[in-house]
Amino acid sequence: MADIEALKQLNELVAQQAPGLSRDMLLQATAQSLGNAAHNATLAQNQHNAIIKTNTALASEMLLSMGPKASK
Repeated sequence: MADIEALKQLNELVAQQAPGLSRDMLLQATAQSLGNAAHNATLAQNQHNAIIKTNTALASEMLLSMGPKASK
C-alpha cells in the first residue's frame, strides 16, 4: 500500500516539474542554436572579407604589372 502512495506522490511531483523542465530545456536549446548561428555568420563574414582582400590584391598586382607594358 505504501508503494502505491509513493508512486502517486512521484507522479504528482513529475507532473509539477515537467513543464518547467521542458521549457528550460527548450530555452537552452534555442540559445545554443542562436549562438551557433551567430558564430557561423561571423565565420562566413571573415572568410568573405579574406576573399575580397585577396581578390583586391591580385587585381591590383595585375593592373600594376600591365602599366609598363601598356605604355609602350
